[in-house]
Amino acid sequence: MKYQSLEEENKALREQLASYENKKKERWNKGVKASKFVSTKLLGARLKDAITNFFTELEEKKNVSKDTLSELLTAIFLRITRIGFFLLITSLLPTLLILLQVYYLRNQNQLIRTQNNRLDQQTYLQEASRRSYMIGVLDGMIKDVTSRGENVSKSNITRLIALSKNLKPYKYLENDHLIPRQLSPERGYLLLSLLESDLNLNKIVDHNTKETIASALEFSFAELRNTDLTQLDLSYIDLNNAVLDNSNFTKSSFTKSNFDNASLSNVNFGNSDILTVNFQNSDLTAINFSNSYISKSNFDDTNLTNASFYHADIQKCTFKNATILGAKFDKAEVASDFFSKMESDLNNENYEYLEDNFSIEPKGKKAILIRKK
Repeated sequence: MKYQSLEEENKALREQLASYENKKKERWNKGVKASKFVSTKLLGARLKDAITNFFTELEEKKNVSKDTLSELLTAIFLRITRIGFFLLITSLLPTLLILLQVYYLRNQNQLIRTQNNRLDQQTYLQEASRRSYMIGVLDGMIKDVTSRGENVSKSNITRLIALSKNLKPYKYLENDHLIPRQLSPERGYLLLSLLESDLNLNKIVDHNTKETIASALEFSFAELRNTDLTQLDLSYIDLNNAVLDNSNFTKSSFTKSNFDNASLSNVNFGNSDILTVNFQNSDLTAINFSNSYISKSNFDDTNLTNASFYHADIQKCTFKNATILGAKFDKAEVASDFFSKMESDLNNENYEYLEDNFSIEPKGKKAILIRKK
C-alpha cells in the first residue's frame, strides 16, 4: 500500500514538473517571438537577416566573406538612413503644425483688423453725416452774413465764429479707404463762401474780442483743393494743418498768416505780398512764389522740392532744415550772407544742391542768385 501511494505521488509530481516545463517553454517561445518581432521592427528584416548570416558564418567557418560583410554594412546604412528620414519627418511635423497655426492666426488677425477698420469707417461716416446736416445751417448763415456786406450784426458774427469752431475735422472715405489725416471740408466751404462774397474779413470786427473775424474764425484743418481765388487779403488767417493743394492765390496779401503743418502742394502764390508768415513743417512741393515779396517768413522744416522763388525777395526768411532739392532760386533777392547762413541751416545734400546750381552776385546791400550754366 505504501509503495502504491508513493508511486501515485511520484506520478503526480512528474505531471506537475512536466506542466511547469511546458509553461516555461511556452513563455520562452513567446519571448523569442516577441524579441524577433521587436528586432525585426527595430532593425528591419534585411538588417536582421544580415546579422544572422554574419554570426552564423562566423561560428561555422571562423571567417566572414566579403559579400556577407558588405550585405551587413549596406543593411546598416539603409536602416540608419530610414530612421534618420523618419526622425526628420517627426521633427518637422511640430514645425509644420506651428506654421499652420501662425497662418490661421494671421488670417484671423487680418479679419479682426478689417472689422476694426470697418467700425472706424462707420464711426467717421456717422460724423460726416452729422456734418452734412450742418451745411444747411451754414448756408443760411453765410447768405445772411454776405447779404449785409460789412454791416454784419453782432449776433451773426458770434454765431458764425461759434459754428466755425464746431466744424471739427474728421476722416472720411475716399476710394473705400479713410483719408490719412483728419480734415474739415466744411471749414473749407465756409472760407470759400466768405472769400467769394468779396467780403474783406479784416474789416469785420468781432465785438466780443475786438479782433477781426479773419483771425477769430477757425479755419485750421480746412480742406480747400483746386480753388482759384486771386487778389485777396488773407492776412491774420490761421490755416494750420489745412490742405489747399493745387489752388491759386496769385496777387494776394498775407500778413501774419499761419500755414503751419499745412499741405500747399502745387499752390500758386505768385506776385503776392507775404509778410511774417509761418510755413513751418508744411509740404510746399512745387509751390510758386515767383515775383513775390516774402519778408520775415518761416520756412523751417518745410518740403520745398521743386518750389519756385524766381525773382522773389527772400532776404529775411529762414530755411532751417528745409528740403530745397530742385527748387528754383533764379534772380531771387537774398542777403549778402545768404550762402553762409544756408550752409549752417541746411543739411549737406541740400546745401550742395544750392552751391552746385547757383552763385551769388552782390548788388548794393543785397545780392541776387544766378543759376550756373
